[in-house]
Amino acid sequence: MKRNATFFCTCIILAGCTSSPKVNTVAEAEAIRNLEIQWTAANQTKDIAKVMTYFSPESMQMAPGKEVITGLQSIQEDFEMSFADTTLLWDTFSWTNDKVEVSASGDLAYVTGTNLIKAKTPDGIVEYAGKGVDIWKKIDGEWKCVVGIWNND
Repeated sequence: MKRNATFFCTCIILAGCTSSPKVNTVAEAEAIRNLEIQWTAANQTKDIAKVMTYFSPESMQMAPGKEVITGLQSIQEDFEMSFADTTLLWDTFSWTNDKVEVSASGDLAYVTGTNLIKAKTPDGIVEYAGKGVDIWKKIDGEWKCVVGIWNND
């Protein structure tokens, strides 16, 4: 009987040692919400250096009417081109987080939301509304957007 109790206790201890620590998914979701807010502010001020801090080297963007853009250099070039477009009023850009979901393991997450930007056209100022999904991955302890997909309404 004593032998069985020792074996049982040893199994419990080993199981406890091999379990991964609990992830506070609520706190991780809040961290990602804050990153999305900061990213929106960087877009509004056309701060390309700050915008690029949200991406990982293997990131990809899927924007309406464009080929898939992959890698930091291509993403930066695309943002530079968009920020240089004087018809887009980036100071009006907004993004609203509708849903933030973090995996139980705490290393992957996604955000769904809506966006709005105004643009100058020959007919005056128009608003373009859209929606999107950002997929985030925790890399070396930091959340990075690895996939961004959006389209216009």
